[in-house]
Amino acid sequence: MFPIVRKALLACVLVAVQFLFSCKREQAVCTDCIHDIYVPLLEDDITEYPMVSRLFTSIDTIYLENPSPDSYVQSVDEVKFTGDTIIVRSSSSLFFFDRQGHFLKRFSRQGNGFGNYRVIERFDLLPDRKELFVLDDQSNKVFVYGLDGEYRRQVSLYDFVTDFAVLPDGGFLFVNPIRYDGKNYRRGLWKTDSEGNFLKQVVDFDPEFAHVSINNPYLSHIKPGVIGFMGVEDNDRFYNITGDSVKVTCRMTTDIVIPDDMKKSDKVFVNPRKEYTKCGYMETERFLYFVATNYGANLVIAFTDKSDWKTYRMYVFSEDFNNNAGRTEQFPYLVSCYNNTLVGFFDAGMVFDKSLQKQFPLMREDSNPVLLFYND
Repeated sequence: MFPIVRKALLACVLVAVQFLFSCKREQAVCTDCIHDIYVPLLEDDITEYPMVSRLFTSIDTIYLENPSPDSYVQSVDEVKFTGDTIIVRSSSSLFFFDRQGHFLKRFSRQGNGFGNYRVIERFDLLPDRKELFVLDDQSNKVFVYGLDGEYRRQVSLYDFVTDFAVLPDGGFLFVNPIRYDGKNYRRGLWKTDSEGNFLKQVVDFDPEFAHVSINNPYLSHIKPGVIGFMGVEDNDRFYNITGDSVKVTCRMTTDIVIPDDMKKSDKVFVNPRKEYTKCGYMETERFLYFVATNYGANLVIAFTDKSDWKTYRMYVFSEDFNNNAGRTEQFPYLVSCYNNTLVGFFDAGMVFDKSLQKQFPLMREDSNPVLLFYND
């Protein structure tokens, strides 16, 4: 009897182990940890605006040096950093500065030749390997360079991609929210290896749902090894991805319900107050920031403190913003997020409004933008 019992127990243990490992492979999504963030778009919200200096550990002001025509930053589209180096994307060029704002170099490989990209849709870093990744959605490739600018390799993509993130092992997360009639492009969020070969689907979108978010970004480096992901309108959840685990942290709710017939329509921008979108997503361990709009009829910049899940409605950059910026210490234009730091900027045209000149005394009309690092 005892040998039989031992064999039965061993079989049960083996089944249990197989079950656990199969669950791990299936990458179960945590759905019992959702916080609702209510963002009204059809009614006024009188939420008090937060004092920035009371929310963040520190705020760094970095004047970007402009010693030559080659160092002029026309726009700040995206910012990431590694060590003491800050990298600013301006259109399809990357500008390197140190933490004091001294200009280091400009990187541009735009062209049709070998090792060149056509445009930079997004870029990312793998600091441990000193590698720089450029997503070119025109050639449908990811180009890989050393931080010294040397071309290393390229990754051809099998699907249309609107945003991406590099994982610590060199693999990728890719996003496509758009449904293309007649084309079998992958949709949602999926994971590949370092060569772009598909590994697993991470988040699915309803294949019948045509209405999608209008802008990047969808992915955010919350901290090393943790990626945040913003779902689109049929899936208003926000996710944290760590290794093989996917956790739903919260979801947006609003006073707009997209009609069923509109969900399956490819027409957008034509029904304000009946449809909406989210864009401008950024996230740190403590803060969640995104923009919700019903296509111009109203726009809400939502800023959530995840320590208590209180959501603030931020200023839109406008005359009212300028008149109150000094008094309330409001954000500048937030443009990027990387590893627990939100990045905003003021350019010369913004600063030379009277209410802001005293805050940035070193700015001149030909100055590069000034960056503000909000450190969590």
